[in-house]
Amino acid sequence: MADNQPKVNKPKNNAIRQQRLKAWQPILTPKNVLPTLFFIGIAFIPIGIGLFIAATKVNEFQFEYTNCKKAPAQFTATEHDKNVQWKYVNETNTCTVKFEIKETFKKPVFFYYRLTSFYQNHRSYVKSYDSTQLEGKKKPDSLNSNCDPVRFEEKTKYQYFPCGLIANSMFTDVFANELVNGNNTKYELKDKGIAWPSDADKYGSKDDFLKLYGDDLSKIRPPPHWQTGFPEFANGYTKENFPDLKNWEHFQVWMRTAGLPNFRKLYSKNEDADLKPGVYTLDITNRYDVDRYGGTKSFVITTTSIIGGKNPFLGIAYVFVGFISLVFGIIFLIRHLYKPRKLGDHKYLSWNKASAAATNADAGDR
Repeated sequence: MADNQPKVNKPKNNAIRQQRLKAWQPILTPKNVLPTLFFIGIAFIPIGIGLFIAATKVNEFQFEYTNCKKAPAQFTATEHDKNVQWKYVNETNTCTVKFEIKETFKKPVFFYYRLTSFYQNHRSYVKSYDSTQLEGKKKPDSLNSNCDPVRFEEKTKYQYFPCGLIANSMFTDVFANELVNGNNTKYELKDKGIAWPSDADKYGSKDDFLKLYGDDLSKIRPPPHWQTGFPEFANGYTKENFPDLKNWEHFQVWMRTAGLPNFRKLYSKNEDADLKPGVYTLDITNRYDVDRYGGTKSFVITTTSIIGGKNPFLGIAYVFVGFISLVFGIIFLIRHLYKPRKLGDHKYLSWNKASAAATNADAGDR
């Protein structure tokens, strides 16, 4: 009999379903609005000034070397910064940049490469990888179609490792691991600890991949741009040159895609010594072609502050918000003192205003 009872589509009788939850809505009065505006103004302005000063204390040197391949074989002033010199050796594709550090860069010192007009945030690009392949836990029978068009080699149908657009477009320029001063003093830069520790868990080790693929290394191919950007992979993979993704931090940094088209990625750092003033030279192996997509490439040497890198925007934003709050607070205070309004006065209700207007109209007619 119970099964034949009609079902009633009625929500349960509780506070959530019946919308009886308690709620609080503040009543905006001069007594709470004015102190809030003045508090925001008085607090934000000094905080903003402090953040701005902290940002200005960050030392930074940035240089664009996109056209270094056009430089002569002897040091000459660059086209857009006469205080920087460069030269280019065609035989080794080596760009050497000579620049001056005018102030002491306090440790830690970070070395970045910077790319412009590179849209790593494109939807098809962001998802263009195969996590199963990168983990090295099992051999994928068929690679994720998101890797297209860098999934299989067209002629042989051998799979690319690692597949996908992200890996294929990896930055391939090589920066020397030291800055050389004029008196042959060397400032060492290390590329360990540049990736997030958690990133290593996404990738398998070299031993994992060698066990997985065994003697089938000839049936997997380096991505097309790796074959030209990395000379060691020009003839394919061997047991000696197979990439150790779990410990290759440059690869891990690149695979963490950027959200904006102009971005910088950490290449190396020095946490042990300050970078003293002087004239330094840096050797760059020029392999990465940015002309094909109309971008530029630069290197950046910088320090940090309590808010990170050199970015005065946050301090300016705090000062601006604080200033606007003070201005509105003063305006509202003057308005309140000059012409105060009684709180809870019924005559300001809409229906009372309409009634008062009608009464005045009748009085005018008489």
